[in-house]
Amino acid sequence: MRKYIIPGIGIIFCGILIYQTYSLNTIKGELENIKSTNMTLQEKVSSLSSELSSQIQSTLHEELGKSYLTKDVSFKLNKNTDTGYDLTVRAELSELKENSKTLFMYKNINSNDWQKLELKKEEELTYTGNLILLYDNDYEYKIVVKGDKTESSDIEELYKYLFMPTVPDASWSYNDEGIYFTASYYVDDEENQTSHEDKIKSIEVIVNNKKEKTYKCEYKEESSYNDSGEIVDGFKYYEANIPKKAYDDKLNSIKMKVTYESGIVNIEEVIDKQCE
Repeated sequence: MRKYIIPGIGIIFCGILIYQTYSLNTIKGELENIKSTNMTLQEKVSSLSSELSSQIQSTLHEELGKSYLTKDVSFKLNKNTDTGYDLTVRAELSELKENSKTLFMYKNINSNDWQKLELKKEEELTYTGNLILLYDNDYEYKIVVKGDKTESSDIEELYKYLFMPTVPDASWSYNDEGIYFTASYYVDDEENQTSHEDKIKSIEVIVNNKKEKTYKCEYKEESSYNDSGEIVDGFKYYEANIPKKAYDDKLNSIKMKVTYESGIVNIEEVIDKQCE
């Protein structure tokens, strides 16, 4: 019996050794696979990080280039024409390579069609040009430099109210007959009131329920007096009385149309100017 025990133990021991060897080899192979996979992942992460860094730097450089392409862009109103503002645009650049063109690109804010004006050199890195912008539109603009490569500044907005004359202060209220509308316009210097291009020619009120109806305002002047009977202040305004039949108790909008002596026409929605 004893002669079978020792060989049996040897067989079991050998089996254990074989199993352990196989297990160790399997674990070693799996560790090598994990190590290889980890190295591959590290390479991919490194490559992706480098690519992202390059993209970020490129985007950052591009955006900074836009921001610093121009030092300043300004506008000067030369005169008012029958259709719009006669302006001089002045662009001061940060730098400019030889044989490059400087363009002023602009468009109606509601359009996708860019118009271009080539600016002329006024002095080193300063370029100017003249253009006419229509009264009724707000605009977007950018400075574009064309040379070996094309560079563009940021797109900026140019609102008509930057050059629009001062708008009268409008108010309105309901009364027994319909609507009473007033518009007051203050000028510090009486001489400017008669000679300045911003002088008002007429004011009209446009009401709308389903169909627009227009009412012309009447110009009024009132004076206030002190105890001695001397005029101390003058009050000038425009007024209109709008009958109920104009809107049938269903007022959808009320607009003020201001026409200036210069030819400028400005129409503003003033339904929110109702007096309490």
